[in-house]
Amino acid sequence: MLGKKILSSILALLVFTWTGSALMEMSAEASPVPACPIIEVSDVVPGMRGIGKTVFRGTQPEDFDVEVIAVLDGAGKPNDLILIRVSGPAIEDAGGIAEGMSGSPVYVDGKLLGAIAYVFSGSDHFMGMVTPISDMLRILSYPDTAGAPRASEGGLGNQAWLGKVPTAAATPMSVSGLSGRSLERLSRSLEKYGLTVRHRLSTGAKGNWGLFGSSSEESSQTLGADIVPGSAIGVQLARGDIEVTAFGTVTYVDGDVFLAFGHPVLGKGSSALAACSASVYGIIKSDSAPFKVLGSGTPVGVVTQDRLSGVGGKLGQADTYVPVSIGVVDCETNRNKMVSVSIAPEESLIAEIFGVAALEAMDGATDRVGPGTATVSLKMKVAGRDRIERQNIFFSSSDVSGTSIGEAYDMLWLIANNAAEKADIEDIELHAEIEPVRRTARIESVKVMEKSVRPGDTVTVLVTLRQHRGDRVTKTMSIVVPEDAPGGILSMCVRGGNVSIFDEGDYGSDPASLEEMLYIELDDMIANLTSRPCGNELVLELEPYLFDDDESGWAEPENPEAQLGGLRDRSSKEKESKAPVAGGAGVEPSDRPTMVRMETDWVIEGMRWVTVDVETPDQEIEGFHQAEV
Repeated sequence: MLGKKILSSILALLVFTWTGSALMEMSAEASPVPACPIIEVSDVVPGMRGIGKTVFRGTQPEDFDVEVIAVLDGAGKPNDLILIRVSGPAIEDAGGIAEGMSGSPVYVDGKLLGAIAYVFSGSDHFMGMVTPISDMLRILSYPDTAGAPRASEGGLGNQAWLGKVPTAAATPMSVSGLSGRSLERLSRSLEKYGLTVRHRLSTGAKGNWGLFGSSSEESSQTLGADIVPGSAIGVQLARGDIEVTAFGTVTYVDGDVFLAFGHPVLGKGSSALAACSASVYGIIKSDSAPFKVLGSGTPVGVVTQDRLSGVGGKLGQADTYVPVSIGVVDCETNRNKMVSVSIAPEESLIAEIFGVAALEAMDGATDRVGPGTATVSLKMKVAGRDRIERQNIFFSSSDVSGTSIGEAYDMLWLIANNAAEKADIEDIELHAEIEPVRRTARIESVKVMEKSVRPGDTVTVLVTLRQHRGDRVTKTMSIVVPEDAPGGILSMCVRGGNVSIFDEGDYGSDPASLEEMLYIELDDMIANLTSRPCGNELVLELEPYLFDDDESGWAEPENPEAQLGGLRDRSSKEKESKAPVAGGAGVEPSDRPTMVRMETDWVIEGMRWVTVDVETPDQEIEGFHQAEV
């Protein structure tokens, strides 16, 4: 895989003089003694000739000719890059340096110079840039602390870095098993890492990932045995029915450690991504840049470092990917779709890849994008805790598949990125049944039966529901006024279980409340997420503060279906209607209002607010005040 950079970007980068101090600091770090002779950048001179190694077809590396043109000082953010020209029969047939050649080692007089890592997009395909091996070797000296930075930190940090320093153009990520809007969704999610998605038709070459479940010493020793400098290699974010793989070339091997790519994949530092062997089926010429057609092979080890100068890892080690099983049944056609995929435990991406996998299964079963009612069951195992289970029912007038995924996506994102402690997710199951009908009822009116009440009394309300193209139905609900309720006007809300009262505290709304949700203790977060009302429940809850309803501007939330595929984009601020600030006595709302729930046969839509007068012993209330919204 190759990062592409136009010459103007390189020249612009040279003005960043601050990189000089960083370069001096990095040079001072100790690098391991290399397993083969290397050439330091200081010894490189224009005109040097050597060879490069890469796979043009199959799995065996072949040689091609390389000539050094110049050393570009500071072009590698903050390191140097070496400008080269390639030639030879094999490279001529390929049309030049191809995507998938990133990491191809270059040797001069038998000494390792570095890895081909960058090309000039849309320009001379036979010109490229090499990341010096001395910079890549430093990767092997970093401590392996498995697990990338948290999404709330690492993800933002990565974007900030991309904004400050000119970077290589997008790196291709090969994807199979996704199509249409699920592929489009993943493509947008990977853009923030400088990655672009290239759709790859399945070659039928499935890796023997079952080897990672074997504890035999013999199996461990065979993993990565055929990996040599110049071999094709893949770094996988997902594998199985859906594959998301960055393909490149191995630069350096020393025993059970390896270096590859010459540039980052995600660039998040310490990592735990699976590495697999790869086969090249051919090279396709292109005006922008030639590219290899590759297929993933058997597991070879784990990428433990993902740095700006390349990736490093260990051969023969097992990964800890999260198995995901998704099953969807379309009740209209009896079509069903099963998706089995293992996802990298990368906190900032696991929910996104799960979300697009679920969307692909939904669309594959229904073969449409349209209205309907869906019952969704989610099961998730977090290490050291009982299995998490959540079932809910959703309706959408335009996109039932996308809308019904949103809650499961949110739950996984919040649990994976919990800031109180690291959550090791062991497996995920999702099952959905989709009907092409509108099984809904809207709250038409709410009536309070009592003229006034005292603390500790029961309030009875009659809720009239209007079924979609059906009759009106009246439900009776009761709730007890808290003993410590203040005198005055007490507000009550009647709503559907999937309808939110507050923007504040609603994790699916604005980024500020999302960050607050992340810092809840993990057990409390899980309890909160799994105990929330469901869409087919009628909810009656008290708000323990006083307000003047004449000054209140209650409004229902905006339609969440406007978001692509029902999956929330964490990088954008969603605008939803907010609850008004309470007036009157100025009593602050509690964290969780008193609530009663009633299960119904429909997805409940809408929200209504009513009030009741609360009389206290030291208070004389004249008449009563009843408001109906």
